[in-house]
Amino acid sequence: MDVHKTGCDCIVGMANYLLLGTLLALVTALPFAWKWQLGMFRVGVTVVLFGLLAAVMVGAAARLLPITNAEKAGLVGLLAIVMATGLLAFLFYRDPERTAPDRTDIVVSPADGVVIYVRRFQDGGAMPFATKNGRNYELFELTKTPLSTGNALDVGISLSLLDVHVNRAPWSGRVAFQRHFPGLFGSLRRPEMIFENERATTLIENNGYQVAVVQIASRLVRQIAVFVREGQRVALGERMGAIRLGSQVDLVLPERKGLRVLVKPGDRVRAGESIIAVLEGWTASVSATGSE
Repeated sequence: MDVHKTGCDCIVGMANYLLLGTLLALVTALPFAWKWQLGMFRVGVTVVLFGLLAAVMVGAAARLLPITNAEKAGLVGLLAIVMATGLLAFLFYRDPERTAPDRTDIVVSPADGVVIYVRRFQDGGAMPFATKNGRNYELFELTKTPLSTGNALDVGISLSLLDVHVNRAPWSGRVAFQRHFPGLFGSLRRPEMIFENERATTLIENNGYQVAVVQIASRLVRQIAVFVREGQRVALGERMGAIRLGSQVDLVLPERKGLRVLVKPGDRVRAGESIIAVLEGWTASVSATGSE
């Protein structure tokens, strides 16, 4: 018996079902990676690595069970997808502890993700228009709130499925307003859906200064959870809600003397920790547990 030839045959056989199984997993995973904006390269590398691990597992099982190469390839693809899905679920549902900066003159990020725009609105009253891909869309939900300012800043933060989806209070104070606005469930790849999807708006007020957090749903979202209620006092960085699956969070800040925004489009931010803006010379009058 030619041991060398037998070993080569085993290696070739393993390579065949490894390649076929990994290809099956990639064909299954990459369309979802594109659709959910997970990063094609990142997902591809992850699936290939899980395919290698799955091939080792299937090879070990094949020593005990009579399995054809086609079945081995199917098992490799299935195991790679199951492991990748498990990793995605772990990343999505994780809720790590965060430590907010020990300051009262700052606004922190309400969400993990990437800043996609920092826009200024003028004239107060009904919010003017946000612009996306050359088209303008009015932020109707903010016109229904008690937010009454002059000029305002809107910081948009985009979350992927891989980001932490627990949202945190960007501002310490009292929840002055909280409303859920039913809407559509269109893909956030369509620009108009940014302002037509389901959303929840929460206003936090401190010494007359109101900060609005707008949680915006994506097509896959069927629940926006809000953990706070009107009249409740919240601390900086406290958990205030969560959006299921990929989504977007907008932070609206009334402009005032001394307001200095520290982020720009492309910056990655962390909920409860990354400083979005500083209010120079600010004196807080409301705490999470104290009184005005």
